[in-house]
Amino acid sequence: MILYHYSVDSYSGAPKLANDYKNQYRFAAPFLLALEKNEDCFWSTYFACMYYSRELCALGLRKHENYVKDAVEGIFEFIRIHEFSHRSVSRIGCVYYCQSEAEAVSYLKDDCIDNGDFTVEQVKLLEVEVEDDSVFCYDQSYFNEAITAMEQRQDLQEAFTLARQYFSLERSAEPLIEILSDGENRIVRTCPIR
Repeated sequence: MILYHYSVDSYSGAPKLANDYKNQYRFAAPFLLALEKNEDCFWSTYFACMYYSRELCALGLRKHENYVKDAVEGIFEFIRIHEFSHRSVSRIGCVYYCQSEAEAVSYLKDDCIDNGDFTVEQVKLLEVEVEDDSVFCYDQSYFNEAITAMEQRQDLQEAFTLARQYFSLERSAEPLIEILSDGENRIVRTCPIR
């Protein structure tokens, strides 16, 4: 199957993409480990990460406060491991893809360029051949809703429910499909960004 992936400052010409090449798992791991203990431990971790994330931003060592996203990644991974491990792929142990080149360009502009975080020169758009049986299509709307639930209401139970909907392959009223794969892949070519 041919899919498209955009890469920020990480693609160095290798013949394939590494799953979790940015080691995102390490940011979600404290939340996942805390949930394995209990919810009180999770909340202690959450508020400690809130403080340190804000401190790092104030010191100019981080561009964004990412503790809510990291917490939600931990929540989703907890639900995946405990309820969906036999038929899912980890959001924090995979590569993200787009169905078409145009879709990938749209996402990379929205995610990276239009917000001023990166320049076109820092981004690579790749056409990738991926094993069909390792590809999963999830509705990212549930993940986005979980971030809102945690950020605005600190509602862990709602985040659990949304994670279950996500990994059950349910579709929301307005699905935002993301393609994940942790299987073997091969870079076909680097595409121009228009």
